[in-house]
Amino acid sequence: MTGKQGTTQYAGVHILDNPYCIDASYDYYIPQDLRAAVTPGVFVTVPFGHGNRKQIGLVATVHNEASAKRIKSIAGLCSERICLSGEMLSLCLWLHEQTLCTVGEAVRCVLPAASMSHMVDYYSPAPDAHAQNIDKKTDTAHLLVFHYIAARQNASINTLRARFGAGVTEMVNELVDKGLVVKQAEERQGTAGVFSTLYSLAISIEDARRILDGDKTASVRLTSQKQKAILARAMEQNAPADKDALCRGTDAGAAQLKALVEKGLLTAEKKQIYRNPYAVPADHTPTPDPVLNAEQAAAVQTLGELADTGEARAALLFGVTGSGKTYVMAKLLDKILGQGKGAILMLPEISLTPQSVALFCARYGDTVAVIHSGLSAGERQDAYTRISEGRARLVIGTRSAVFAPVPNLGLIIMDEEQEHTYKSDQDPKYHARDVARWRCAHNKALLLLASATPSLESYAKAQAGTYTLIQLTERYNKTGLPEVTIADMRRESAAGISSPLGTLLTDALDRTLKDGKQAVLFLNRRGYHRFISCASCGTAVTCPHCSVAMTYHVKNGTYTDGELVCHWCGTKLPVPQKCPSCESTHLRHTGFGTQRVQQELEYLLPDARVMRLDADTTQAKFSMDKLLGEFREGHADVMIGTQMVTKGHNFPAVTLVGVLLADASLYVDDYRACERTFAMLTQVIGRAGRGDTPGHAIIQTNNPDNDVITLACAQDYHTFFEREIKLRRLLTFPPYCDIVLLTLTCSDEKDLLIHAVRLREELDRLGSKDFCDVPMLIFGPFEAPVYRVEEKYRMRLIVKCRLNKRSRALFSKILIRFGKDGAKSPVLGIDFNPSSL
Repeated sequence: MTGKQGTTQYAGVHILDNPYCIDASYDYYIPQDLRAAVTPGVFVTVPFGHGNRKQIGLVATVHNEASAKRIKSIAGLCSERICLSGEMLSLCLWLHEQTLCTVGEAVRCVLPAASMSHMVDYYSPAPDAHAQNIDKKTDTAHLLVFHYIAARQNASINTLRARFGAGVTEMVNELVDKGLVVKQAEERQGTAGVFSTLYSLAISIEDARRILDGDKTASVRLTSQKQKAILARAMEQNAPADKDALCRGTDAGAAQLKALVEKGLLTAEKKQIYRNPYAVPADHTPTPDPVLNAEQAAAVQTLGELADTGEARAALLFGVTGSGKTYVMAKLLDKILGQGKGAILMLPEISLTPQSVALFCARYGDTVAVIHSGLSAGERQDAYTRISEGRARLVIGTRSAVFAPVPNLGLIIMDEEQEHTYKSDQDPKYHARDVARWRCAHNKALLLLASATPSLESYAKAQAGTYTLIQLTERYNKTGLPEVTIADMRRESAAGISSPLGTLLTDALDRTLKDGKQAVLFLNRRGYHRFISCASCGTAVTCPHCSVAMTYHVKNGTYTDGELVCHWCGTKLPVPQKCPSCESTHLRHTGFGTQRVQQELEYLLPDARVMRLDADTTQAKFSMDKLLGEFREGHADVMIGTQMVTKGHNFPAVTLVGVLLADASLYVDDYRACERTFAMLTQVIGRAGRGDTPGHAIIQTNNPDNDVITLACAQDYHTFFEREIKLRRLLTFPPYCDIVLLTLTCSDEKDLLIHAVRLREELDRLGSKDFCDVPMLIFGPFEAPVYRVEEKYRMRLIVKCRLNKRSRALFSKILIRFGKDGAKSPVLGIDFNPSSL
């Protein structure tokens, strides 16, 4: 068989489920009947391995020469509904190279899960299994599984797990090894979306009226009263309508509709129904154009000029809190969308989505698509379809929105670009800023980073001229920044006051509520008490599966009824009556979280309407949207919350902000601790005074003289940057190096320690021989801050180096070597510039 040039054609295929150690491009022969359909970006089924197990693969290349003599053939094509464009295929391969993820992991980032085909294992009894003396070959548990499979003749692994539990996988594989059961893999295609059949008149209204009147000159004669009722309804509507609309109020149904279609009186058209929880009514009122001040107008002009260059550009919009950065973004989006291009607006958290969606959906209507993890799989798939078809040209979402397949992409905006949530801590461990930079370079588009507290790396690039720096130095409403008071909590403790709310803050809350205004309190710790410890031996009650203290939570709003919760694995336990270590009954509750503060507020201010916003109150779908909307509408006086209340929100009635335990994040074992504390305090202070009334912020701390706290209270980013960047330079931290975190995870602690030492030795050996041209500093191995999580132990090494092609090749080699040690060996994970150490 020959191709167009008279030579056999082959495809380079990446198997989606392969681990990194064997994740490579494998050549497959393209059968003649698939020659036209197999192109880069399509998904195919191929035999793989010695057993020729059917797998799903991605075609990366098509060529005329094979890399080996014995080449297998492609078995078939997956659904033609889903494939990767040239840009998305290149992006997946780039992610594979840059983050050391597998190509399959990159593909699952780019495509919605509901649309992807996947292989499902099915088990059936072997042809001669009944003739064998199986009672002698198997035990009772295996017999139960075998008889279940024999009764059904064909059972999927998912069905077996639902019936017998996760342990059935090992049992059924043993039955396969004994020849009692046959294993086969079948492709299960992704869903095609939701469709509805719409019916409309296939004849003129005059012809329909003659038929209903029984006119002898009519083309068709109807005797069925049900069919007449449907035809009359279709004539009244004179527009496409579904079955419910045409049959409502009649006894007619699908049979009568089918008969009318067969008679040529109605036409039936299948139309996809897009599941869009953020859809706006067709008659919605667009938001009025914002009136820009001089700084904003100048910023829009500069950004517009950058976008018009036709080259890839990047800019940093650095504006104080409340300076109206959103208005600048809206005006820039007007320009980009007006040119027929598409845009992506990224937000760091789902909590910021409702406000932005409300603003931009009212402005741009159904041309907006929303993507975040709170949507169902079907809603995400429909959003993807609308985007790829060009129906939605503005995409708003969290980190994953950076992969939206926007045609003719002209702009990517990262709001609050300094936030650590833009960095993924699961494979592929990408940073959305890096992906956005790549996509803007590929599309010759503009990248706009926006923040009141930009990351040190971004601001350093702006100072160096890599990014165009645009500054907004004044608040939009000219009210000025909030007045800030630092409350020294050491004095409260000396006076015997144990309440989490200090005297200054309590008095300020009382005045604020009397003035009819709102207040926001920030505490980055959920739960009621931080932990429970023994007063006799000092031991804290820890999670049985993790090496962390469990947090005390109250249940159902009843402060006398509580439980212990592990914030790492989710384990819940009843509160013990005795110390697990020494059996002493003297247990003490230490620390406080948002639940305790809520109770204290309700006690000190009994007339106040208090709302709590944290992970415990926002578990239901769209519950966060509901709570934020209620607070914005004035249904609560005080909102207490974790970091989801600190940034991006615009509450005009909020005049008071209180920060509890402001210095807690300063003592985290991370080189970004000061930067994140500064950003967090600056952002939360900026929530006050955004309306007509000046704002006030009270910062409760046990370290009132700390430079980071005082600079944040003064909103002095420039001084903070100069001090912090000097320290980074002296200690060789980013942006003056890259940090690579290598983590080994294993359920066998002894095996983990052996492999950790081996990993260090391997790094030293490669660094002194094959990769002696890669300068690096290696630290470790040492225990992770949380050593045990879900019964698995973790050891770490940290490497300081410069990430480039050579250093990535070194870490790739390490990952491949450790990946070939077997399934029971420790798992090695590599994270470039992790969000947290």
